[in-house]
Amino acid sequence: MRKLLSTVMACMVLCACNKVPSEIIQPDEMALLMADVHTSESVIELNWDQFRSDSAKQVLKESVYAAHGVSAEQVDSSLAWYGRNITYYMDVYDNTIAILEKRLIERGNKVAAAAAMSIAGDSVNVWTGPSFMRIYDQLPSKNVLFGYERDRNWERGDTYTWRAKFLNHSDGTIWQMVAEYSDGTIEFIENEVHGEGWKEIALISDSTADLTRVYGFIEPNNEPGTIMTLDSVELVRKRADKEIYLRRYRQKRLSAVLPKVDIDTVETAPSVAADSLSVKE
Repeated sequence: MRKLLSTVMACMVLCACNKVPSEIIQPDEMALLMADVHTSESVIELNWDQFRSDSAKQVLKESVYAAHGVSAEQVDSSLAWYGRNITYYMDVYDNTIAILEKRLIERGNKVAAAAAMSIAGDSVNVWTGPSFMRIYDQLPSKNVLFGYERDRNWERGDTYTWRAKFLNHSDGTIWQMVAEYSDGTIEFIENEVHGEGWKEIALISDSTADLTRVYGFIEPNNEPGTIMTLDSVELVRKRADKEIYLRRYRQKRLSAVLPKVDIDTVETAPSVAADSLSVKE
């Protein structure tokens, strides 16, 4: 009996020693955190020009910690504990790899689905940037930017609708979209964002011209020290629609203009000057 009790007590002590302490980030959450840390490191590598300084890199890492509700000290102590408990460490490591692989597969499936829908001519979300963003003072740039070059699935008259859910921002945020055409003409539409919730801006391309590029930006007007959030960001391309097309009057147009030239005094017509632009409402 004494031998049995000793064995049971030893097992209880062993289990108690192996249990993850409550002050340590638990395995499932730790795997998710590490997956996001690895993703942020990839972001830094791909955007090295924006993260040249150590402070910019640190801000990004701390934003990941904040999203998970943990501090740098908690992460450090948790990593130290897992380092001393190799079995748990390997489980967290394997789960982290599995999460990253799943994200890659899901990302690939989304791209493939978007391509298939685009070829079929249906409305499709062509946004390839992050769908969730936090914007604050310490970032290298607070502006949200995107730009897409023409591909074989673009058609004349396509409408591009950029939408997102705005949270914790001040009125006066500038939102603009621009279209460039093969003849040098530029069209743009600009709005101010007021209030929170779902917002959108739509750019309707010219049905008589070939679009070469679509780009846009959001210039936040949030108060110093605050964090503005953009959620569920998407850019939906839709084929030409007669009712929607009538809204093109809201857009402004910049078109290249040939300067007046006395053809009797020159032998060849001059090229269009890069700064010869006129604005048409």
